[in-house]
Amino acid sequence: MNSNMYMISFGIVEIIFSQIPGFDQLWWLSIVAAVMSFTYSTIGLGLGIGKVIENRGVRGSLTGITVGTVTQTEKVWRTMQALGDIAFAYSYSLILVEIQV
Repeated sequence: MNSNMYMISFGIVEIIFSQIPGFDQLWWLSIVAAVMSFTYSTIGLGLGIGKVIENRGVRGSLTGITVGTVTQTEKVWRTMQALGDIAFAYSYSLILVEIQV
């Protein structure tokens, strides 16, 4: 799937929004974004819990199913790397909050 059109559209929208005078003073926009983020997280959590209830338990494991030549050890290692990436990226959220203030 080619995603160039989405990237171009996003860039155009950003250029248009950057032309709005006083856009940095739109405090309510942060509230809307926070509510949207919380809502999406709640929906995802609800769907996950619903699936566990539907299956009458958690199906699956950290190593998952067999995929090509990837070993179970590599799957666990990659999972831990992904969690480390998330933890590393989380520290930058504090910087973003400081930039917004």
